[in-house]
Amino acid sequence: MNPKESEIELIKAFKKGDTKAFEKLFQKYHKKLFSFLFNLLNSKEDTEEIIQETFLRIWETREHFWEEYPFESLLYRIARNTSLNYNRKRVNRAIFEKNFSFIANLSAESADQYLLFKETQSIIETILNGLPPKRKEIFLLQKVEGLSRQEIAEKLQISVITVDHQLFKANKYVKDEFKKFSLLMFNILFL
Repeated sequence: MNPKESEIELIKAFKKGDTKAFEKLFQKYHKKLFSFLFNLLNSKEDTEEIIQETFLRIWETREHFWEEYPFESLLYRIARNTSLNYNRKRVNRAIFEKNFSFIANLSAESADQYLLFKETQSIIETILNGLPPKRKEIFLLQKVEGLSRQEIAEKLQISVITVDHQLFKANKYVKDEFKKFSLLMFNILFL
């Protein structure tokens, strides 16, 4: 049996839920995948986390694999997408934490700044609460949790087109509402 046939047999067994076949595939590709991801991430811990997440996704979607499709190509594509999503979430989290600590420091500095912070927070909540529940959920999944359009579609079991449509409407609504609140605040403060 040649190596290609052997891999196809492993994939067939793995698709049926054979954990030993899955472990063999993991063993076969772990080092190569580690090298590939480490070059992208420059962190051993992050690399191992992405590898675990990649293989978890592969296990969860095993029924959809084509035996003839090169497993390695699919593995690398999933790993690359997982690392991009991981980085996006990490960046969003860092931005949120940086802005939150900045706002928290502002709020501690003076009562006026604290009131401004609370008012801004209230405006944001009011605007977001004006969105229909599903649109709000989609908007927050992208903006706060950092999920991609595809991940949102999969999580909510809707099409990517629906996600795009809802995000377009949510972004337009939020932008328009912020303009209204900005104009109102300008009138209150300066007129």
